[in-house]
Amino acid sequence: MNIPAILLILILFAILMGFFSQDKIDYFPISLIIGCIAIVSMILFFNVLEEQILGFINFNTLIFIFSMQIIIYFATKNNVLEYISIKLIHITKGNNRAFFYTICLFTSIMVAFIEDLTLSLIMIPLIYRACQILKIRAGTYMMGMTITINIGAILTPVSSLKNLIIGNEFGWSFVEYFANMGLLFIIVLLSTVYLIDRFILRKEEKPTEKDKKIFLSLINPRIVITNKKNFIITFLLLISTFFFMILGFEPAFIATIFAALLLILHYKKIRFSELKNEISWELIITFAVLFILSNSLSLFGFSELISSSLLSIINENIYIAVLITLGISSLLSAFLAGTPVTILLLPIVSVIAGVNTFPAPIIIAFITGVNLAGNFLPQGSACDLLTLSLAKKYRVPNLNYKRLLKNGALFATIHFIMILGYTVLYTLILSYYL
Repeated sequence: MNIPAILLILILFAILMGFFSQDKIDYFPISLIIGCIAIVSMILFFNVLEEQILGFINFNTLIFIFSMQIIIYFATKNNVLEYISIKLIHITKGNNRAFFYTICLFTSIMVAFIEDLTLSLIMIPLIYRACQILKIRAGTYMMGMTITINIGAILTPVSSLKNLIIGNEFGWSFVEYFANMGLLFIIVLLSTVYLIDRFILRKEEKPTEKDKKIFLSLINPRIVITNKKNFIITFLLLISTFFFMILGFEPAFIATIFAALLLILHYKKIRFSELKNEISWELIITFAVLFILSNSLSLFGFSELISSSLLSIINENIYIAVLITLGISSLLSAFLAGTPVTILLLPIVSVIAGVNTFPAPIIIAFITGVNLAGNFLPQGSACDLLTLSLAKKYRVPNLNYKRLLKNGALFATIHFIMILGYTVLYTLILSYYL
């Protein structure tokens, strides 16, 4: 174990996580400086080869991030997501409770495939506009959306970068991931939506029949289709992308193929030289730096030290293992961005899961901890912060930081208890049948 190297990397990791988890200062130049310091220090002072450092980077994840940004760009540009959203809202016919359930169910499922910020940027203006027409306050609908988006993030391995990294580490295919997380997703989602409806929404104003008729006349999904051919092609390719992922093909490979197809089909109007400005290069490079920092900690013995200490506490008790995994991942993710936390904890959780006969409950606890902790504190979720920012922009009267913190923390606590109960029951069933 190399103590000086561990201390240096931990300091660099803490600095980067601190900048990554806030919005006031651009984290990208900081990540570049930290990456350079880490690489140069490892080569000059700790005798780490350049090939080893390159091997620290999870290129599959970076390729997936790059390709999905291209796919989502075309889906957004051709208004595919906006059309689907407006179509579903139109189906509710102005019934505010049906409207609320539709928003929550749709966003929680869509975020399993579409990045949460993209989905929020599409949905929040639609929710605001619909509520304006119906003459009801938009706050509860926006709050329900952002809480259920965090729930939907646990459903598939491509719903968030955190899940993709965890799925790759433990070798869970799309189907295996869904089989382990699907039931928990349904339980948590339906109970959350019901409780918000039962104790919050039913006490609020309802639209009049006159306002419902105005709503139906003004909300028309067809108005967003500007080029029918491009819309249909993009829609079919988007569906095909996720279909092949569900069949078990490598997500990075499938995303790259369909991103290339979209670029070819749109080459007359959009070239990559124009599109490259839409890609978040700073995010890709920062994640590469995070992978280098995290895996270098494993190389220098830090992960082994922490995991061995935790294993002595766990003492082969899977229930304690689940509690510790869920507790640590939730606590850190409540205050810091979930993806860096995932990368930091991954080697440690891998060791804990590897020595247990039934690793699945521990992996489930890890996934839910880094995803659902965003409901504890708004600053723990970029989606929550975006929702608050847009609510302030639109001057929504019944949604502010205090209200989202109060209700989000309440539901996060309920989710924590539900996850513990689910993983305990899951373990008992596995112990009985296997």
